[in-house]
Amino acid sequence: MQDSLTLQPIARVDGTVNLPGSKSVSNRALLLAALAEGTTRLTNLLDSDDVKHMLNALTALGVSYTLSSDRTVCEVKGNAGPLHSSQPLSLFLGNAGTAMRPLAAALCLGEHDIELTGEPRMKERPIGHLVDALRQGGATIEYLENENYPPLRLRGGFTGGDVSVDGSVSSQFLTALLMTAPLARQDTCITIKGDLVSKPYIDIT
Repeated sequence: MQDSLTLQPIARVDGTVNLPGSKSVSNRALLLAALAEGTTRLTNLLDSDDVKHMLNALTALGVSYTLSSDRTVCEVKGNAGPLHSSQPLSLFLGNAGTAMRPLAAALCLGEHDIELTGEPRMKERPIGHLVDALRQGGATIEYLENENYPPLRLRGGFTGGDVSVDGSVSSQFLTALLMTAPLARQDTCITIKGDLVSKPYIDIT
């Protein structure tokens, strides 16, 4: 028989509790900070694989940042516009959908040759609806293995205009467009098809 453990009631609890941040919010904030002008200070950043993959990708794209010893405070020096790579580049994003989808859109601004890839599980996560929307805005995107799934090759070209996106699969598709469209050369009108899922995540964006 297992020993039992009896917890006695106490009158009060003292101390400070730090709640972990959100990977969805953390990666949105990191990408926006990288696209912004000036230095952005982010606090309560989540220390997770998704965030590490985003930071690694931003570093490869020339974005500089400093991270506190506990990895919860990050100061990002913004690029003041779209991210670029003068040389062909391959970015490994693990299984971080919160990095893959926003970066797939943001890196369609400008002209370059960038490959986005990840773990085998990432290659099973659909991205076709986002790719379709970006192509409507002029982006040149190639599937490197299976249609509608990563890995992708991005050659830029997104200029905005009228695009439509299916909102019934993932809110990350619309989120990616919302973060990219303000930097396009022309206004972007986004039509959402189907019932929008996970609307609170859109509200965050």
